Parts: sequence; structure tokens; C-alpha cells
Amino acid sequence: MKKTALLFMLLAFLFAACGSDEEEETNLNDNENIEEPDDAIPDAIVNDSEKEESDEDEDKAPESFCYAGGAVLYEGATQFRVCPGDNEKFQKQICKNGRWVDEGDCVFGSVTIPAGSFKMGCNGDLEGSCPEDTVPVHDVNLSSYVMDKFEVPVELFELCMAENICTNDDPEKPHYRTSAESDKCNIGNSERLNHPANCVTWHGAKAYCEWLGKRLPTEAEWENAAKSGKVQIYPWGNTPVASCDNTVMKSEANGCGSNVTSPIGSKAAGVSEHGIFDLSGNVAEYTNDWYEKKFYSTEEASNTDPQGPAEPEKDKYKVIRGGSYIYGENHTHASFRGSAKLDDPAIDFGFRCVSSPK
Repeated sequence: MKKTALLFMLLAFLFAACGSDEEEETNLNDNENIEEPDDAIPDAIVNDSEKEESDEDEDKAPESFCYAGGAVLYEGATQFRVCPGDNEKFQKQICKNGRWVDEGDCVFGSVTIPAGSFKMGCNGDLEGSCPEDTVPVHDVNLSSYVMDKFEVPVELFELCMAENICTNDDPEKPHYRTSAESDKCNIGNSERLNHPANCVTWHGAKAYCEWLGKRLPTEAEWENAAKSGKVQIYPWGNTPVASCDNTVMKSEANGCGSNVTSPIGSKAAGVSEHGIFDLSGNVAEYTNDWYEKKFYSTEEASNTDPQGPAEPEKDKYKVIRGGSYIYGENHTHASFRGSAKLDDPAIDFGFRCVSSPK
């Protein structure tokens, strides 16, 4: 009997111990059942020195980059915004200690390109293989003209919309798409006011430039500005090769990894000799010329101030230049040509304007 009683007592002890372990494990995974000890320090009471360290950590966290409408710009990077009260000028900003800081005075957003001649087309000795529509190289003489330093930003295009100038009375053929229709479209996105106005048709771009008494550049004017009148591959010269250091392009992913456009003027290393930004990448830019694959082989291509071929009877496309954030290095060449429908508000199409010197 004693042995039997002792056996029952041992079994009871083991059962109680197992039950206690199981209950403890359950409570550790159930936060609602965990009670703070009476001497726990309330969240509101923090040592001053600890709080200062916490605040410093918060300040340090974004030191290496600044956000700009979905794009990430790293320490030392630049961007530009429209100057308050003066739509003709732009303010440079620098990413500093995780914040955008105004740098210097507001500057005019356009530059005069002097009259002169340049060699238009792809130079095989420099660029390697040349697409058929970029040869032969031919001499072009141009009169002086004034070009925007920046691709037209959302903030300014929306002013044109507010005046009902950049809109279209035909709802079936809108001049633009907004962020409500695609998160890749910048118009309507208040966080991308200094990004280029993309998702705009050629008609919308033309309407905007004419609203300001300007026009879209000819193809020759665009390439001359991108080459600074010289024989070179990129707006910044022949080297270094196009990368996310000097242009907004497709690298591992679109937009240098951001998958959207970047703010205007955010690639200081890619600026042209005339001080023009984003002639390579970010958004492809409309010109006024009709696209003709073999136009460079015609006599008209070498005219003074060439205006491009006559309007075709069918297959009506306009020339676009400069590559974009969804294409790679081969599209970043100053000689690269593309074509676009007149009513296509693509996510990587944008523009800048030109005018005659005053």
C-alpha cells in the first residue's frame, strides 16, 4: 500500500510540473496576459539624457538620403523647385542632414543657345553601332534660340490646366493622365510637384508651350543643345558612361530603383555645357518634328534651321529624344531617336520648351 501511495504521489507531482510549464509557455506568447511589475517605469518617464540620445538617433536616421516624391536622393544630391511667386525662376535645393535646404538665389529657368553649326547624327567611331535612323552624320546650321533648363515640372503644367489651356474639350482624347489613373503619372500627385510632367500627349505639350508664347523644339535644336554643338555621346561629354550617377535610367529597376521619375535637375553630374538638366533620361522629350526613319539621308536634313519632314499621309508619329527612366544606356545617347503617337500619354513622355531670343 505504501508503495502504491508513493507511486500516485510521484505521478501527481510530475503532472503538476508539466501543467505549469505549459501554462508559462502560453503566457509568454500572449502579450495581453503579461503584467508589468509594480516598479516598471512608465513610458512617459524617460531619463533626459536617454531622450536626447533618442532625438539624436531620429535626426541621424535620414542623414544619408532625402525623399522627393517617391524618389530617394542621397546626401549631397540636388533638385530644383519653382520659386514662389516667380514661375520663370527656379530654386536649387541640396539634400543636407536628411532635409532639403535652399541653396543660393533663384535663377532663370532658361538659357540662350548661340547660333552655329554642329554635326547631327550618330558617330560610329565614338558610339559603336548606330541605329539606321541616326545616320548619316550631316552638318546643320542653326539660328540662336532659348531653351528651358528643366523639363516642365508638374507644378507649372497644373497652372496651365487650371487655365483650361492644357485640357481638351473632347473627353475621349484627353491631353494628359493623372495619378488617379496610374501611380506612375505625376500630375495630381502633390508629392511630385517638382517632378517632370509625364503622362502628357504631344498635343498637351504643344498647348503648354504655346500658352507661354513658346514652342516645342525642333529635333535639330534638341540634339544641338544635348551635344553643346560638339561631337560627343552624352550631354556631359564622352565619359563617363551613362549610369545612375549622371542620369535617371533603368538600372536594376526603372528610375535607378525608385520605379518612378526623379525631381527635375536631380542629376548634377549629367548637366550639359549650357547648364541644361535631364537631356538624358528621366522622361523622353517631345520635339516638333514628324518622324521619318530615313530623313537624315535627304537634302532637307541639312537645311539651315531644319524643320523635319513633311507631315506623312499615314503612320503619323512625332520624334522624341533623350531616353527615359524606363530604358537603359543605349537610349541615353544624344543622337538617339524615338517616335511617339500624338495622343499617347505615356508614363515616360515629357517635354521642355524653346523660344526665340528677345
